[in-house]
Amino acid sequence: MDADAPPPTDARPLILDVDTGIDDMIALLIAATSPELNLRGVTCVAGNVEIHHVARNTGKILRMVGRGDVPVSIGAARPLQRRLRTAPDTHGPTGTGYVELRGEDRQLGTTEYTAIPASRYLGAHVSRHPGRISVLALGPLTNLASAVQQGIDLAGSTREVIWMGGTLEERGNTTETGEWNACVDPEAAETCLRAGAVHRIMPLDATQDVIFTMDDLRALPDTHLAGIVRDAVRFYVGFHQKADGIDGAYLHDPVALVSSILRPDLVTEEVTETLACDTSSDPYLAGSLYRAEDESRPSVKVATAIDPEATREELLTRLARAVSAPHG
Repeated sequence: MDADAPPPTDARPLILDVDTGIDDMIALLIAATSPELNLRGVTCVAGNVEIHHVARNTGKILRMVGRGDVPVSIGAARPLQRRLRTAPDTHGPTGTGYVELRGEDRQLGTTEYTAIPASRYLGAHVSRHPGRISVLALGPLTNLASAVQQGIDLAGSTREVIWMGGTLEERGNTTETGEWNACVDPEAAETCLRAGAVHRIMPLDATQDVIFTMDDLRALPDTHLAGIVRDAVRFYVGFHQKADGIDGAYLHDPVALVSSILRPDLVTEEVTETLACDTSSDPYLAGSLYRAEDESRPSVKVATAIDPEATREELLTRLARAVSAPHG
C-alpha cells in the first residue's frame, strides 16, 4: 500500500505517534492489521525508551506483520524543555520486556524510514488531506507540540487528534496526580491543550478499566509473533504486580486505539472539560492535568469509563488476527 495512494473508500486514514514500549507495540500490531484503518505513517517520540529504541522497535514490529510499506518518521529525542526520563523498569531495557528486537532478520524486508522529522511529517499530511487524517498520540506530546510551534493547525486541519494521556480522578501512575505521558513532557501537553490541538483524551480513568492477564495472552494463536507478545507482556505483568498489586497489566495504548477509533461505542462515559497541564518545577505537580479557569481555552472531550469486558474481547480478537498475519 503506497502511503500517498488514495485510501480505500471506507478505511480511516490514521497516523500513530508512539514511544514504542510494550503497550505501544500491541497498539501498532492492531493498527497495522485492522482493515478499517489506512495506517498512513507512524511517528516516533522519546518516552518509554530512547528514540533509537523507539524507531527500531517500531520498524521491526511493522515488518513482522508485513507492513514495511508504512513510513516511519523519527521525531523528538527529548522533551521540549526537560531532560528525558525513560521507564526501563516498566518496559524493559529496550522497550519490549523480556524480548529484545535487535538483530536483523533479512527475510522481513525493510521499513521505509522517512527523512522528514515527525512534526513536519504530521504537518505535510494534514495540510495535504485537510479534515481527513486522524492522529492518535500514544506517548508524550512532544512531536505534536513541535508541530503546533511550527504553525501547523492540528486543531483545524485534522479529522481528530486523540491522546492517551493524563488522568482526571484516577490516581496517577507517575506521581499522585500525574500520568507518565504527561509527566515526561508537561510543556508539550500544555502547548497542545492551550492550542486545542487535542480533541479527545483517553486518560487512566478509562484505560485502567481493563486488566489483561497472562491467561488472556496464552489463548492467542501459537505463532512466533504471539510468543514475542507474550514475552513482552510477561515483563509488564511483573511490573504491575509489584507496582499496583494486580495480577495482570493495563494495556493503555491498545485500549485507547480500540475504544477511541475502532469501536468508539465502547466508551460509556465522556465529559467535556477545559484542561491545562501543570508545568511547574515541582516534580510532584508537573504533568498533572487540572481544570483551567481560562474560559477562552478550547475544551477537550475526555473518556472517563469504557465497557471493560467488550473492550477486552475486541482487543484480544484483533490481537489474535495480528499475531497470525503473514510476514510481508
